[in-house]
Amino acid sequence: MFSGSPLAAAILGVSKIETALAFYRDVIGLDASPTSTWSGAAFERHFALPAGASAKAVMFGYKDSPVGRVLALEFNAVDRKVIPSQGDRTYRGLWNLNFYVDDIRATTKQLQAKGFNFWSEPVGYEVSAKAGAPVEVLFDGPDGLAINLVELTGDETTTVGKLRLEVAALGKTSKGFTQVATTSHSIVHRDKALAFYTRVLGMQVRIDDILGKPETNHFLGRPPDAKTRATFMAGAHQFGKVALSHPENYAAPDKVHLAVPPNIGYLAQSFQVPSILRAKDDCMAVGAEIYSPMMEIEMPGLGLVAAMIVRNPGSGALMHLFEASVVNYRARGIP
Repeated sequence: MFSGSPLAAAILGVSKIETALAFYRDVIGLDASPTSTWSGAAFERHFALPAGASAKAVMFGYKDSPVGRVLALEFNAVDRKVIPSQGDRTYRGLWNLNFYVDDIRATTKQLQAKGFNFWSEPVGYEVSAKAGAPVEVLFDGPDGLAINLVELTGDETTTVGKLRLEVAALGKTSKGFTQVATTSHSIVHRDKALAFYTRVLGMQVRIDDILGKPETNHFLGRPPDAKTRATFMAGAHQFGKVALSHPENYAAPDKVHLAVPPNIGYLAQSFQVPSILRAKDDCMAVGAEIYSPMMEIEMPGLGLVAAMIVRNPGSGALMHLFEASVVNYRARGIP
């Protein structure tokens, strides 16, 4: 069994909270918390926002699962930039959410009928003989965020086939989707990114391969001869995995500088850690720059936590770390 902290939530800046509800609740089928307004001095400090800032907030999840959730924030700000541009495919930073489905072709047709723009038809491909062969497709979700659907195929002799059996036991929403199974992070420095996910979060490498087959590049919208080092990191759950992608022979636009509140798009990956104090020490050891300091804060869908935000040393993307218990944190007298 894998250990470490899987993705607790993808933190998204959204154009309208109603649009997020229409997609993550009504299309994907995730449970939605009541819409709340998040504001106050701690909120402003946590997200490096000016006085008077606020956001409408909804946490989306599956039943009581603590992983693979989506925290949607509609910031009350006049100058919000949109991270994905029209026609963007892979770009540096946090760029997609991945959901498993049972029948990807039928699901694609249903979503196309709702008006969603798909990058290609569903494509089956072999990652490797050991890893197996999924079927995948991507489309433009709300606010241009890339949404990746995956149908797991094969028997338990392959990694993908074994995962198919394990996922079946975890259940899906009434609409036929899992919670966030994997999320992609396009990086600049692989070794630095890997150090963060392994040392700070305790995640382990599950698959590490070069993706470069024409069919893979086709559905990902990459150059036909593109080669991408894909490293799949897993924590102590089959969901909430992180796929690190490192372009080996092609350029990807860098959007990290845009991925900050109050902008619109994928702003941060959020992880629950056993000790925020130890996580801070580990962040310093791997060169993760602090974006906002440790603090006690009430978070929608999480309650009272001790949290901080750092920049991943492999790309500069924001990593939100929190500890559910604030007892040890308070004992140290940290504000």
